Amino acid sequence: MSELQDLCEATGLTEAQLRKLSVEEVCYLTWQCRWANQARPEQIPPESGWSELGYCAGRGAGKSRFGAEWIARAAWEDPDAHPSHVIAPTFSDIRFVCFEGVSGLLNVIPPELVQKYNSSDSILVLNNGAIIRGFSAEKPERLRGPQCSRIWADELAAWGATAEDCWDMAQFGLRLGTNPQIVWTSTPKPIEIVRKLTEPKPGRIIVRGSSYDNRANLSAKFFEQLEQYEGTTLGKQEIHGEIIDEESGGVIKRGWIKLWPHDKPIPKLNYVIMSLDTAFTEATTDRKNGADYSACTVIGVFDQDGVKNVLLLDCWAEQLGLPDLIAKVKHEKKTRYGEDEDEAVIKPLIGSAKMLTTGRAPDIILIESKGSGLSLQQMLAREDILTHGYNPGRADKLLRLNIVSPFFAKHRFWVPESTLKKGKPRNWCDPFMAQLCSFSGEGSIKSDDYVDAISQALRFLLDKGLVNLVEKDPLKKHDSKGREPPDHRPKRLGNPYSQ
Repeated sequence: MSELQDLCEATGLTEAQLRKLSVEEVCYLTWQCRWANQARPEQIPPESGWSELGYCAGRGAGKSRFGAEWIARAAWEDPDAHPSHVIAPTFSDIRFVCFEGVSGLLNVIPPELVQKYNSSDSILVLNNGAIIRGFSAEKPERLRGPQCSRIWADELAAWGATAEDCWDMAQFGLRLGTNPQIVWTSTPKPIEIVRKLTEPKPGRIIVRGSSYDNRANLSAKFFEQLEQYEGTTLGKQEIHGEIIDEESGGVIKRGWIKLWPHDKPIPKLNYVIMSLDTAFTEATTDRKNGADYSACTVIGVFDQDGVKNVLLLDCWAEQLGLPDLIAKVKHEKKTRYGEDEDEAVIKPLIGSAKMLTTGRAPDIILIESKGSGLSLQQMLAREDILTHGYNPGRADKLLRLNIVSPFFAKHRFWVPESTLKKGKPRNWCDPFMAQLCSFSGEGSIKSDDYVDAISQALRFLLDKGLVNLVEKDPLKKHDSKGREPPDHRPKRLGNPYSQ
């Protein structure tokens, strides 16, 4: 049977009717019939009754193909040729996955229907005048202004710290046409935006799937490799598209961490400690396995209800070579926190020039004495920047975190509240909290740099006696100022880090 006869059978049109159609119309019908024959039922969205659709599935399930097919068809069928937006984690993902990838727009849309494509600006123009424009989730502000009728948001769970800001900016621009729609496709991760977008809501559809759904189109070798992950937490997430609550087995519970109200001034800080867990390898020297991250946490100690509390002031994790790491630490050392005349200053969100003249700069730069940490200390010392080395001794990561866990269990650890989302931490806190609350021992999570950075900072406070987590014994007699009687027992000397 010829392709023309196949098309007649699929469309219900006669050969005579098909011959009267333009080349573009025949190309479109051929494209849609071919996809209808290839697509699985879950890859064909309902014609109406929804404004938001999430395709939450494992690797290789056909999510990107679904997104590309949907937005391309909608753009071609739009009588007003409204613009369409595609958002991916990075600019490289926009080009090499969403536009030029095997399942991307240029391999989905028949070339006869494409007027032009500009890879530098990520703009695809169809013959009907419709524009499909790509954006990176790394730059949410670029979505401030452009408007559209539909959005395809690819690999939403990989958008990183800017995910919520990018989603919000995208929603504000989704305002053209009679029924603006958004489709997001992703292998899920247990992050806030994925949890939020998979909750039931009118007009929202969630499609779930597994890598095995698309077995007919993938290599048998790929599925042989997947067998090693079956039954594991990673397999449930990456193969079967399940949203795993990684925090359920963590030492630190999210509910223990308190939110410092966004409209309440930062308290007077007694000490500010910048704590660094530095990388063993750099991207330039370990291209095969990928570089380690250097993580930093900045905490402030303050008095609350007669006891010492801790507030997270900043945190970041980056792949930095030693020269860049030195420059970063020198810059961060100049940052000042709190005690601003006009507003509570927390560095990651507010770039006030007054931070250089008001507030409190880090009193101590704490660096773990391992890997590039030793080199970092030596190089900073050459510039008269003194740091304090931290030696964890024989205590493993889990023991170190357990030692400082009372800070959290006693609700004496705070993170700043979001100015936009009441009852939620600021966006830059989320990677820190997710890692901290998911950690249950060596190898339990992919990266534990924040865990090391915060545990050494809190341990330092305990070892130096700057914070006391032991409640006073009500049976002991105290003087008029509430002080306990002196302990005359001989002190045990030794390395506090080896205990």
